[in-house]
Amino acid sequence: MTKTGKVLVYILLVAVLLGTLFPIWWMFATSLESPSRAFTFPGALWPNFTGQNYLTAWAAGPWLHYFANSAGMGIATTAFALITSLLSAYGLVLLPNRVAGILFAAILVTMMVPFYSIIIPDYLIVKDLGWLNTYAAQVIPFAANGFAVFLLRQFIRGLPKELWDAARIDGITPWRYLWHVVVPNIKPALATVSIYVFLLSWNAFLWPLIVTSGPQVQPVQVGLANLLSTANGTDWTELSAAAAFTAVPVLILYALAQRSIVESVSRTGIKG
Repeated sequence: MTKTGKVLVYILLVAVLLGTLFPIWWMFATSLESPSRAFTFPGALWPNFTGQNYLTAWAAGPWLHYFANSAGMGIATTAFALITSLLSAYGLVLLPNRVAGILFAAILVTMMVPFYSIIIPDYLIVKDLGWLNTYAAQVIPFAANGFAVFLLRQFIRGLPKELWDAARIDGITPWRYLWHVVVPNIKPALATVSIYVFLLSWNAFLWPLIVTSGPQVQPVQVGLANLLSTANGTDWTELSAAAAFTAVPVLILYALAQRSIVESVSRTGIKG
């Protein structure tokens, strides 16, 4: 690539970076602005850096309870998804190719079904089980994840065949091989699946909004929606402040796990 071409590539990358970061900056900047200047130029592009919006937003709802709900349900959903995905992926690798291929295709098909097309049957099932307005309704339906199965399967298939041969010679059972050989060697994939599922749970909005009716079991995203409509209308600076302090935990989590995510994505094509 020529020097001019490299410069153009860097310019494009910087433009994409700025376009990606701008909504985040706008959210934080608006949260630090006064309502009278929030929608004027330059307005929130360079705010007055007032912290009153955060104090007002924090006092507007039981945020500690919302955070505890989201964190607890996120951890539970992640734990269930890790177990089901790991066992499913391992089973797909051990099964004969034809059987595994059919099952794997069926799992991939579930990823192509829009959630909105099955939301009514899911709601009726949860209602019949008596799970409305409970934590179970927000955890159990997401305890299995097709993408997680796909990612872990790719990693397990990428392990050297010599490891399995040596394990068989030493008399190690498939169950012990999974926990003592496979799991230690696919930690980047497990970390990525954990982050992915946890973020899905943390950012869930429509489903919790439908199956819950009170703040006792509602997550932070539904708590944000409760700020949209007030007696005096919507205060967008206050809402931006609430969105900012609910986004900080996942931003920190993603920053800490970035290396594992990049590594796992770069290796998903091995022995596909």
